[in-house]
Amino acid sequence: MNKLKLILSNQSLFEDSKDWALLVLRVIPSFYLFFYHGMGKITAGTETWAWLGGAVLGIVGISFGHILFGFLAAVSEGVLTLFVLVGLKTRLSSFFVMMTMFFAGVFHLSGGESPESAVIYFAVYFTIFLRGPGKFSMDTKLNL
Repeated sequence: MNKLKLILSNQSLFEDSKDWALLVLRVIPSFYLFFYHGMGKITAGTETWAWLGGAVLGIVGISFGHILFGFLAAVSEGVLTLFVLVGLKTRLSSFFVMMTMFFAGVFHLSGGESPESAVIYFAVYFTIFLRGPGKFSMDTKLNL
């Protein structure tokens, strides 16, 4: 009965359980966001970056800087996700990924598509931004 009471309570299940949870929350979504979205965008080149930037900036009526903003989105999904995965400059990196996911969600919503995956990624990176990388991270090891 004590084990059931522990599972149903707010107490930690075991020592460092919150840090293990943050590790899982950092590693799994970051790997998938990088592998299925970021890797292709970062290597795609200027045509894709121009499309990415134009797709989002066009919604708010901005007609310049599409390549730059597309490149920043590609870096966010293709490089900064790896930073979050290993826990390096985690809060800063997760902030940029979070903002990219916000704009991705707005883009999908404005096109009548489901923003579900962008909103889920936003929530994950927002949580990491608020909580930090946890004990099992490069930030902690390097005292950053």
